[in-house]
Amino acid sequence: MVKIYFRRKKSGVPILRKNEIEAMAELLLRDYDAEVLKEPGALDIEHFAENYVGLEMDYQDLSHNRSILGMMVFADCLVPVYDAERNEAKYIKANEGTLLIDNGLLRDDQIRRGRFTMGHEVAHWLLHRNKYKPGQGQAPSFACSTRPFIKCRTWDVGNRRRKFTSDDDWMEWQADYMSSALLMPRSTFTKAVLEKFNSVGIDAGYYEWGSNIALDLWIQFLGYELADLFNVSVTAARIRFENLQLVTVQSQNRWHI
Repeated sequence: MVKIYFRRKKSGVPILRKNEIEAMAELLLRDYDAEVLKEPGALDIEHFAENYVGLEMDYQDLSHNRSILGMMVFADCLVPVYDAERNEAKYIKANEGTLLIDNGLLRDDQIRRGRFTMGHEVAHWLLHRNKYKPGQGQAPSFACSTRPFIKCRTWDVGNRRRKFTSDDDWMEWQADYMSSALLMPRSTFTKAVLEKFNSVGIDAGYYEWGSNIALDLWIQFLGYELADLFNVSVTAARIRFENLQLVTVQSQNRWHI
């Protein structure tokens, strides 16, 4: 796998702008399979995680109420999961580089959320493992007390209302943004959108939300088309519109994502 480099704060948290994450994602995808960046389509994120990044996939009940979507393990350790038969928590051994996804995300109506969560956990591994791995000279242990893993809850993944008051807030945002950039690469997502724009006479390279009622409605439906094309949620596709400035939104004309 190609190496990626980035600045870090003293705390170990990366310092990354959106365009840096975009560039990293496309560098990784090009090294994984250049064909992915030629035509718009859905990335096999599980194959990418296992066969390119080198992670070990595991599916478990991560909580009693499906509030934990995924976990990323940075060193051999015991991790807590839910034992549905006994209705209690238990600990299982997990190796360094294990990506755990909650079984609830295997349901047909949760597959796209599961794909985004998988991308989110991959991003934690790519960007944040040096912050969570045991220090040099410290041997990893299955009885470790430093908890070298991240639990990602429902409010961590895809949360647009973060206040960015902590390192955790920034790391979760970075993981979300990297997941979007992997699942909807800037080059192919932009290509797909601009082709659609041209078909209805939008030739400025972007659309200003609120400027035309009929086109506003069309843009809403375009979100569904792109979600199907990239196998992501409609919300993820619409957020990607904004992040890539393909749809610009004035605060007074805020669209409902």
